[in-house]
Amino acid sequence: MSRRPPTAIDQYEALSTVVRLVRRDRARTRPELGTTALLGRTVISQRVEEAIDLGLLEDADTGPSSGGRAPRRLRFRAEEGLVLCAVLGAAALDVAVTDLDARVLDHRHLEWPIARGPEETLGFLDEHFAGLLKERDPQRLWAVVLGVPGPVEFATGRPSQPPIMPGWDGFDIRGRLQQRHGVPVWVDNDANLLALGEARTTGLDDDQHLIFVKAGTGIGAGIVSQGRIHRGSKGAAGDIGHARVLEDNSVMCRCGRTGCLEALAGGWALARDAVTAVHEGRSRFLADIHRATGEITPADIGRGVVAGDAWCLTAVARAAERIGSLMAALVNFYNPDCLVFGGGAVSGGDTFLRVVDHTVRSRALPLAASDLTVRASVAGDTAGVVGGAHLAVDTLLSADALAAWAPGGRPSSVAPDRLVGGV
Repeated sequence: MSRRPPTAIDQYEALSTVVRLVRRDRARTRPELGTTALLGRTVISQRVEEAIDLGLLEDADTGPSSGGRAPRRLRFRAEEGLVLCAVLGAAALDVAVTDLDARVLDHRHLEWPIARGPEETLGFLDEHFAGLLKERDPQRLWAVVLGVPGPVEFATGRPSQPPIMPGWDGFDIRGRLQQRHGVPVWVDNDANLLALGEARTTGLDDDQHLIFVKAGTGIGAGIVSQGRIHRGSKGAAGDIGHARVLEDNSVMCRCGRTGCLEALAGGWALARDAVTAVHEGRSRFLADIHRATGEITPADIGRGVVAGDAWCLTAVARAAERIGSLMAALVNFYNPDCLVFGGGAVSGGDTFLRVVDHTVRSRALPLAASDLTVRASVAGDTAGVVGGAHLAVDTLLSADALAAWAPGGRPSSVAPDRLVGGV
């Protein structure tokens, strides 16, 4: 039987594989690439030279010899490009510039209410993006990534009826940013970027599965399966905050429905209940804060947990049990290797995680929970922007994207709308 002649897409598949293996430190020399990628010596040699011509790889030094001349080690040239990333929250945002290895070169955490709407918010971002690029060559910019705290139709980059983002529904974020920067743009749910950042920071193997739960002012989840974000058909996968967990029409959520998990266990719901507790004289700790500031925030409740306030401890434990109960069902359904929690809920001591862990293990099937790891995020405050950088670079170095931009030499040399896929 004759072999099928190689095609152009075969070339870019091989090129993408070679660059990915070197970038992720899976192979460093040409012989290692041949062994790992199962490609012939000639193909490896051609694709390596092509990657070098594109500025993606370079010969760095020599590796150990197994006899004869020592092989040359290859290095991914992460400095070849820059990625601008921002992750928006309800009242603050993180903005950063990274290299192509998702190493954060500069990072800013800024107070900003997302309720001010898309035009003001994106204008505010433009100012800080410009500041991050001020001492850097803007011609090296490869991509822009934005994470938002609400559902996103990933194919279009438009928010879809986000409960805490008034004025953003259907707004063409991608188009606005592409017009401003002239490079490919990705818009995604913030929990997806946090999940990918956590997976890459901790070295999650490609055959493992992770669920990242952001339990802060709101509640959301991101799923990473075999190295890729699982978004579902439209991009709504992981929106656990609006799962109905209580058959009680009196508990109204900000989405307009009743009985949602977020309306019972989200940070804004705890703050709402805390005000009632103060008026009823059930927390002296929170009463002092309310008297001094006129309000109570989720962070105040976390401080109350650390201080041993009985109402705060009970409220956080009850929220953790409700979240853990839903996560037990998801552990049974999805059977992840790792369940990771981030956001303000995990900053107030170990009460939240301890209750979640106990609830998940007591309610999930023994087989699903037997090797499950339940832990707090270790990726830190930059997890979202790191995840955003990985999303952009992984996609731009995929075979389909390379076929679109490599002939022109730069990602911005093709229409950005041709590069809107994602990991």
